Amino acid sequence: MSGGADVTVVILHWGAAEVTARCLRSLREVAWPGRGAVVLVDNTGALDAGLAARAAPLPVRIVRPGRNLGFAEGCNLGISLAAERDSDFILLLNNDVVVEPGFLAPLVTAAIRRDDVALVSPHIVRLGRPGEGWYQGGSFSLWSGIPVQGHRRPALDRSGPPREVDYATGCAMLIRPAVVPRIGSFDGRLFAYCEDLDLSIRARRAGFRVLCVPASVVHHDVSDEPDRAALRIYYSTRNLLEVMRKHAAWYHWLGFVPSFLARWIGFFVVLALVRRQPSSLSALATGVVDGVRRRLGPSPWIDDNRSHPPAGAEPGPGPRSTCRS
Repeated sequence: MSGGADVTVVILHWGAAEVTARCLRSLREVAWPGRGAVVLVDNTGALDAGLAARAAPLPVRIVRPGRNLGFAEGCNLGISLAAERDSDFILLLNNDVVVEPGFLAPLVTAAIRRDDVALVSPHIVRLGRPGEGWYQGGSFSLWSGIPVQGHRRPALDRSGPPREVDYATGCAMLIRPAVVPRIGSFDGRLFAYCEDLDLSIRARRAGFRVLCVPASVVHHDVSDEPDRAALRIYYSTRNLLEVMRKHAAWYHWLGFVPSFLARWIGFFVVLALVRRQPSSLSALATGVVDGVRRRLGPSPWIDDNRSHPPAGAEPGPGPRSTCRS
């Protein structure tokens, strides 16, 4: 199948149209192993239909849901539409990534070598800093509860073989559609962040493998704006607590609580103080409270004015990580 795999790409649009256009232009240069298509979920409801031409000759279907679905539900919509095409694989991509022309073949090859491979992510580096890693394979233990993915570490050797990891990242994730009926899609209650960690845990518990492929490289345009950082901290803190509640046994909490206090709360408090970002401290505290109370869904800081989002708001799939950048 590697010579003719049908791959449908699912992209969520939010923010500047030029960011999504840049992603589509990079897809146009990709060496496709077989048929390809794009499902573009417009979380703003205002994307110009002419943008689809940026990916030509790839066919692009623009879908406009009636409201801002967030990352998790937006991806779920795209996955369901991609499944209607009977694609061999579904590829989730952030709209703020740029893919290399040869990135897809290594992902597909790694996925087809074993029927028990459910999720595959590429090696992701920072856009403009190809020597600096952003995702090098996710490591996660319910005992510590702290996701680690190689952020800011030196980039991997591209000649390295695919390797099994604890979680894939929704920033760029190849999905085998046949596993979705068994493990489900993203948990829409999470809205954004940690939904990929949750899905990966479910996949591995069902007996499937999750891989990272160093030979496949994607470039991620990472934002360090304070307001966006606050939203990342809020969602990732709240949702990490929900992931633990869903998957951890009582004894895991004996290790998680001190780890969370020192390595998560402590990390973000120090970071906020060093960067002089009081909004991050507020986001952290609110994330803990909402996580404990299981107040999920969209952040209370976000409205659904889709054409004109509040300043700094990032309710869609903008620059994002699994849980912590």
